[in-house]
Amino acid sequence: MPPIAKLLFGGCLTLAIVMGVGRFLYTPLLPLMQHQYGFTPDIAGLIAGANFAGYFTGSMLAALTSRGLARRLAFRGGLLASVVTTIAMGLTSDLTLWLILRLLSGMASAFAMIAAAGIVAEQLARIGEESRLAWVFGGVGAGIAFSGLIVHALIGTMNSSALWVLVGILTAILMPLALVFVRERPLPTSRRPADPRRRIPRPLAFWPLFASYTCQGLGYSVFATFIVALIKARSGVEGLGDWVWIVTGLAILPSCLVWSKAAERIGFAAALTTAYGAQIVGVMLPVVSTSPVAALAGAVLFGGTFIAITMLTMPLGRHGLAGRGFAVLTAGFGLGQMLGPIAAGHMVGAAADYTRPLAASAGVLALGLTALVVAIRQRDRTPAKMA
Repeated sequence: MPPIAKLLFGGCLTLAIVMGVGRFLYTPLLPLMQHQYGFTPDIAGLIAGANFAGYFTGSMLAALTSRGLARRLAFRGGLLASVVTTIAMGLTSDLTLWLILRLLSGMASAFAMIAAAGIVAEQLARIGEESRLAWVFGGVGAGIAFSGLIVHALIGTMNSSALWVLVGILTAILMPLALVFVRERPLPTSRRPADPRRRIPRPLAFWPLFASYTCQGLGYSVFATFIVALIKARSGVEGLGDWVWIVTGLAILPSCLVWSKAAERIGFAAALTTAYGAQIVGVMLPVVSTSPVAALAGAVLFGGTFIAITMLTMPLGRHGLAGRGFAVLTAGFGLGQMLGPIAAGHMVGAAADYTRPLAASAGVLALGLTALVVAIRQRDRTPAKMA
């Protein structure tokens, strides 16, 4: 395997383990956990919020490990902790321990993801192949689809505890490949000619962009937590719940590559605006229609945009606030996604009707799109190409 392929595969596998599984395995297992343990939607939102709180905390701490040995240790420790906390979720039924484990899992996924992406991005930048980082983020979709398929195949024969352990063990088997492949290594110089049509990102007004990205964190997290529970609560389409989540993962796989190419053609801000619009439609489809087609189309639109929006936002705001833009944007996003499931869980209530919080999350995403438009309009006009 060529060195660049090893690096990309290792990064992709890391995100599959710590994000696709470590962070999002809870989504397809949530209905099964509620059936097994009998907890209410507000508790479900609290458990999800604990994981997002851990990710928020880990993202902030990861800023202290941006280079060298500290980053390598953050990557390895985060990867190992993600696997261990996934397995441990199936070994207890205590709510307090669940909250602690999900908090630690969120921190672990942030450390491993940020460290791995940083290592890969730096290596690619040295040879002018930054655009290939999109392959790494596709790992989130691979992990979601992989774990979703396992849950779907075994849901009739295994309870949620056993599935936490099983999927965790499978990630433990794959983990050594990620540990070996994600490292600094010499890469051959790129021979691809420069594309004169390629557009580059031009920074947007920071605070409206911050507001937009915070809304994105809140809005997406509700769909990502409760969509399977929503579909499984509907009479006649219950069996589609697992497939909606699997399709979401499959849609993520090519999304970053597609949106990266689109941004280089039509501009980053235009691509980001379009992605927001598509995501709002995707979130609303299962709200306004109970048909299987609407649910699957919503999964495609949501999966095809939510990782890509992060990929498109960062280049437009990372240099803001004297270079602190990445950390501040991540903080806003983390705060939004921490509050989203908790608020949504309380909105669901005892009736187990998930349509209202999903509709509310679409409204929050619409506010995010509005803030994004404001950020674009406030950007100073220059003779340079529009981003």
